Amino acid sequence: MKIREFSMLLLATLLIYSCNNGSNKKELIPEVKVPVNAFIPLNEASEIEYNTASVMGQQPYVFTNTSTNNDVSILNHLDETGFHFYQGLKFKNENFGVLVGGTGLRVRLTENGGTNWKEIRFSRFSNAFQSVDFSGDTIFIVGANQHIFKSEDFGKNWSVLDTKYFFKDDNSRYQSLKYYKVRFFNEKIGFIVGERKNKPIILKTLDGGATWKMIENDTLLKEDKGITDIVQLSADDILITTLSGKCYKSVNGGLTWQLLYSGDNKTLSSIGFFNANTGFIGGLNGLFMHTNDAGQSWKSLHMPYGEISDICIYKNTAYVTTAFIPAGEAKSFVFKVDMNGEHITPFLTKQDSSVVFKADSYNLDVVNDHIYMLDRNNLYKTHLK
Repeated sequence: MKIREFSMLLLATLLIYSCNNGSNKKELIPEVKVPVNAFIPLNEASEIEYNTASVMGQQPYVFTNTSTNNDVSILNHLDETGFHFYQGLKFKNENFGVLVGGTGLRVRLTENGGTNWKEIRFSRFSNAFQSVDFSGDTIFIVGANQHIFKSEDFGKNWSVLDTKYFFKDDNSRYQSLKYYKVRFFNEKIGFIVGERKNKPIILKTLDGGATWKMIENDTLLKEDKGITDIVQLSADDILITTLSGKCYKSVNGGLTWQLLYSGDNKTLSSIGFFNANTGFIGGLNGLFMHTNDAGQSWKSLHMPYGEISDICIYKNTAYVTTAFIPAGEAKSFVFKVDMNGEHITPFLTKQDSSVVFKADSYNLDVVNDHIYMLDRNNLYKTHLK
């Protein structure tokens, strides 16, 4: 009798859950069942390999930015960059900063503004971290990997969330997951975007990254490819770019989407907006577009070369970095663009022949009027005033 009662109770529970699940499809973040306290300490994740390198001291090298006459400091340098270059960065303040990349899911941390660095590797395989951001004092890192990495004590201890729990239709160990960006609007609201099996993925948190839920995208976005970048204008207003060359906007936190731009299948890799009306999108083959009417119309701008790999908005200026491998040395790989998209000028230039602009660059960051610029070889820092 007890077994029968249990079976009936289980059946009733499943029916209730099924009904609720169907009726909640219009919720902002539909329920996806994941384990309670899904983040686990790193030492409990058997598939993660954790290795730390000794603290590396680097004497900052200083040269003159001939575009501004300000000093530029090289805070981090890599001599051998074949496969383990860094492509994401974030500074909490002028002392504490994080670089992420690959191979081997590599992280470099500094606590003294770049004088010393500690390196961490979380894998011996050839996958790469793509993006890092802070929620308050907590670090979040994502990349070509199914885990979200988190540290609440500035990199001393780590925990991971295995996002395979969001995908019940695939029991394989490797699920072709790639997360391209993690971005926090404030200390509570944040997004992670990427792709799985060439389809878009959006994860959202409302509690500072303690828990994450997958947004079930509407039909329009479901038919697209992976999401490469995201910008948040408010708690509900967000814009994204995709691998298929499209830009979308949502005014309800990702529940539904409006198509703002379609680039004939030319990959868009970056987006930056000053406000709801004015901003830029960029991608492969120098594709660089400007709008001042919230995406109703777009103006094509000419960039010298390469992929538009990151757009960083600061006050009334957009700073743009490009990713390309020139035959020789690049003259510059960071440009500044006025808010109206009328003037594009090189921002980082030099005469010092001992400094080489490799120009395979992916990320910019601005903290306290200082801009950090990362290319394959170096992390540069200079004042914006």
